[in-house]
This record gives sequence, C-alpha cells and structure tokens, in this order.
Amino acid sequence: MTALIGQMSPVARLALGQFHVTDKVTRQQYYYLNLLEPELCLPKTPLQEAVVNEPTSPLEVVVQQGKLDLIMNPVFLKLIEIKWKLYGRLGAWLLLILNFLFNVSWTTVAISVSIHRDSLDRYVLPQDWWRVLLVVLALLLTLEEVLREVQDIKRSKRKLRLWQQWAERTYVYVYDRVYLLDQNKQIHRIRGSYTRDLWNVFDWLVYSLLTAAFSVHVVDVFHPSVGLHAASLRLFSVTVIFLWLRLMKHVRAFRLMGPFIVMLGNIIGDVMRFLFLYIEIFVPYACSFWIIFGGSASVPSMQSVSGLLYSLYRITLVDEYEYAAMVAVDAVMAPLLCGTFLALSSILCVNLLIALLTDTFQRVHDNSKANAVMQQAAVILQVEESMHLLRRFYDDQYISKHCAPLTDSYDDDITTNPRYHDEMGHITTQIKETLDQFLVLQKDLDSVRDSGSGSG
Repeated sequence: MTALIGQMSPVARLALGQFHVTDKVTRQQYYYLNLLEPELCLPKTPLQEAVVNEPTSPLEVVVQQGKLDLIMNPVFLKLIEIKWKLYGRLGAWLLLILNFLFNVSWTTVAISVSIHRDSLDRYVLPQDWWRVLLVVLALLLTLEEVLREVQDIKRSKRKLRLWQQWAERTYVYVYDRVYLLDQNKQIHRIRGSYTRDLWNVFDWLVYSLLTAAFSVHVVDVFHPSVGLHAASLRLFSVTVIFLWLRLMKHVRAFRLMGPFIVMLGNIIGDVMRFLFLYIEIFVPYACSFWIIFGGSASVPSMQSVSGLLYSLYRITLVDEYEYAAMVAVDAVMAPLLCGTFLALSSILCVNLLIALLTDTFQRVHDNSKANAVMQQAAVILQVEESMHLLRRFYDDQYISKHCAPLTDSYDDDITTNPRYHDEMGHITTQIKETLDQFLVLQKDLDSVRDSGSGSG
C-alpha cells in the first residue's frame, strides 16, 4: 500500500476499497484498519530483520506527500478517527498546553526584563524572586522542548535508514540496471520526515532567537551596560512575535483551525512573489527619490536613507507624506515620481497581492475539509513519535486487536461521499417531478372513470 500511495494514487484508491467492506443485508460495514499499520518491531530487533517489512505506514506517506484525495478515503477517515479518540486528542491538548505555558513564561520574562531600566541592578533580591522563578521555569520548558526535538531528529534518521534499506532490498529484483541505478539515487536523495516539516525549521528559529536574547540578557546581568540592555530588549521584542506565531503548529490539529493554518502557510509563496515585484519597483524609485530629494533639509523625512525608505513605504500605503515639501524642491519631478510610484506600488502591486491571496484562499477553502483532516493526521503522527509516555494510558495493540476488522453500522440511504451530494439532489428532484406527474395522470384517470360510470 505504501508503494502504491507513493507511486500510483489511482491504483491505491482502488486498493483501499478492498479494506472497506459493506454488508447491506445485515447493514454492517467492516474496516480492515490493521492492514494500514506496519508490523511493530521489538526494540532489540536486529536491523537486518527490522527492514524486512515496510517501516513507513501508509498514513505517513499520505501526510508527507499531501495526498488530499486519499486522505478523504473512508478507510483513512476511520483510522484517523480511531487514533484521534485513542490518543491523538489527549496528545494534541498536552502539546498545546505545554507550548502555551512555554510562550507565557518567556513573554513574562521578556516583559520583566524592562523593569529597572534606570538601575544597574537587573534583579533586586529578594523582591524579584518571582522573576528568577519565571526564568527557571522558562528554561526548564525550553529544555523539555529541545530534548523532544532532538529525539524526533534521531527517530527520523533511524526510520529513514530503515526505509532506505527496505527500499534497496525491494528494488534488488529489478533487472533493468538503468532503472535500478535511478531508483537508488532517488532513495538516497530523500530527506527524513523531520526535515520535510517546515514547522520544525521554525521551531529551531525560535530556539535560536531565545538563546541569543537570553545570552545577551545574562551578560547584561553580570556586566550591566546600557547597550547590552537595549540589545536584549530588542531581541526579546522580536522573539516574542515568533514565539506566539509558533503556537499555530499545535492549533492545527483541531479541524476548526486546520484550513486557516494551511492558508497562512500557502500565502508565503504569494508574498515572496509580491516582494520580488515590489523590490523591482522600490529600489530604482528609492534611488530616484534620493537623487532629487535625499539629504535635503527641505524634506525632513528624506534626510537619511532609512527615513527615505520608510517614506516610500508610507506612499505605498497611501499614508501621509511630505508632498508639498517635495514640490517646493522640484515642481517637475515631485508629481512625476510620486504619481508613477503610487500607480505602480499601490495600485498595481498591492492589488496583485490581494488577487494572489484571494486565489490561495479559494483553493484552500475548496479543500477545507481535506486540509483539516490532513493537519489532524500530521499532529497524530507527531504524537505517535514524540509522546511515548501516552502508551501507558492506551493499548498500543488496539488497532491490531479490535480493528481487524472494525465493525460499524451501515446505512445505505446516506451517502458519505461529498462528491455525490449534488448528483443525489438532482436525482431526488427528478423523482419528485415524476411522482407529481404520475399523481396528476392518476387524478385525470380517476376523473375519467367517474364520469364514465356516471353516464352509464
């Protein structure tokens, strides 16, 4: 199944239909979910024996490759539902609560750093005991997060190594040497599941910012300095923004927020395309404005390079800018530069960005349910890999014991495939119209019969 999902999605869709059996007589349906889970290997299993079976589950491949059409298959939907109820919901809430505490603790530390601005003593004990306690709590939560990330990296590398050895054994039986060499190159080119998730890269960005901000703060505590204090405040103010944006990683598990998080991730590409076009326009106009108005006391906002760049940004947003002062300096170039820059940046670029974002939102919204399920499945896999302590609270053999097959009630009057909703509505309308016509004919026939019997 894993090979079919990765290489031939249409065939995989047909194969998944074999794992979902319906019995209309008994009105029961059966899900063979155990066939979608790889066989568990004992921790002490030798590597040569561990790679006999495919180490990657079909659900992992669907999530890694973003197969929205397959994730909505009834078999995968039922598997995700079972895993979510079994341990996914609890794990998602635990991750969300831990990261919320992580954010609150570091935000409080960042705000408390601004206390005693005019004093060289950054911590005044025993009055500031609560600040020291918050720092210790924040460091412990950070240590827990980093250790979990390191464990995820090790597990990802081990699973990738197992998969590569399994794939090499699988393609040994291929007799086409050129095809075999090409497949081996692709096998060793594939990255682990950890590096494929961009949220993990964002995690390390946040950890790096926290390390830099806290390191500067520690140096400032032992060697008080106005410059170090200002640098720590600036670093903390930037870090807090990224810190709270990271919370979206753990909110995506809940289907209400999943599509919204996906949309925010997809607009990054649109924003980068917009920035390329905007910079193409911004840079030459910045040089032109500097040539005419830069460094002049007549236009105070453009006396420095940074002030000029910010003034052009305000022009893009149709904000206030010193147009009268620019006209006083050069009555010809001021309307020419301001007018064309407004037309290109504000009218063209901004409206193009709005169009790109609208298109992205529409695409994500059309697949909102599939995107929500995909994000939930991604968090379930994360809980499986990083929160092994949850296995004490549930039976990790539940799917192999109780889902081989899983029996559920079946109602053939209700279609579960959303693609057929419009078709079923059209058929129902046709049936109603046919019945109405039949009733009219029946009424006419009865009236004819009554008139015939009366005349007789």
